[in-house]
Amino acid sequence: MEIGVCFGVLTVTALLAVLLRQYRPEAALGISVIAGGTVTALLVTGLAEPLNTVTEWLERGGVDHTTVALLIKALGICFLTQITADVCRDAGESALATHTEFVGKAALLLLMLPLFVQVLDLAVLFIEGGT
Repeated sequence: MEIGVCFGVLTVTALLAVLLRQYRPEAALGISVIAGGTVTALLVTGLAEPLNTVTEWLERGGVDHTTVALLIKALGICFLTQITADVCRDAGESALATHTEFVGKAALLLLMLPLFVQVLDLAVLFIEGGT
């Protein structure tokens, strides 16, 4: 989906949500979530080819496939965390948004632990004078 169309749909949805919020706040939140989710899903489906290209470049540069997969998963966690936290804030649940952000950070930490271990192993190898 073209980015201009996405912005147009989101802008029209925002205006509609503002109008609806006066009479039916729950409908305004619902329409915002549905439009945001739909546009996001359409954009994600269009990311397959560019992600494959980036993956190929990174692998040509000597970056391990598992590391590339970790980076792409981390990016996905960041996007999902931000979207979910924003939806929570739009619903007036700022405490839930804060918890969502904490869960996202914890998920990133758990996902990246193997990479941290690799970095620590390299550091130990260099300190010990290995090659």
